[in-house]
Amino acid sequence: MGFLPDDPKDQQRLLGIIVPIALVALFYFYLYSPRGSELVELEERISDMEAQNELARARTVDLDGLREDLVLTERRFAVLERFVPTGAEIPEIYEAIASESEALSLDMRSVIPIEAEADSGAYFMRQNWEMEVEGSYHDIGRFLARVASFQRIVRPQVREIRPAQRAGAGTQPVTAYFELETFVLPLDSGSAGEDGGGE
Repeated sequence: MGFLPDDPKDQQRLLGIIVPIALVALFYFYLYSPRGSELVELEERISDMEAQNELARARTVDLDGLREDLVLTERRFAVLERFVPTGAEIPEIYEAIASESEALSLDMRSVIPIEAEADSGAYFMRQNWEMEVEGSYHDIGRFLARVASFQRIVRPQVREIRPAQRAGAGTQPVTAYFELETFVLPLDSGSAGEDGGGE
């Protein structure tokens, strides 16, 4: 062999160096290198899965918070529904308004119901009445306060108060022009309870 030394001991030493190097090279190229790339790939997959787990945990926390908010909102909404009349209660509310005006000796000059329309949230209906009432200034104030304190939500909005055409005995009556507004649950919602209007 031309590249090997002539001395058998030197040949054995050289083979003793070449064989381990060859074994290391074989190990590296056929076992270590493919495993190394597999390990890198596995590490990448593990880091991706950990990131996805963190995201899932964060979403779960958000979901739990949203569920709590939903339960709280539903409770508040149930309380609100107790104060909002159903469409079937509108005649009772009107009767309660008329009774209050009679009890205070007010002259209800006109009552014009405005057709109910859906509120912006589209769950409630908005029901308004345009009203003209004549009587003493203080009695009209008492009337509006009583109507505003009904068990059901009825909100008066005064547009104008002016002296009445006719003069009363001793005091000058006034004419009040105002709107009464309530939010009505649709007839099919089935929520209700308690009586329709009065105190």
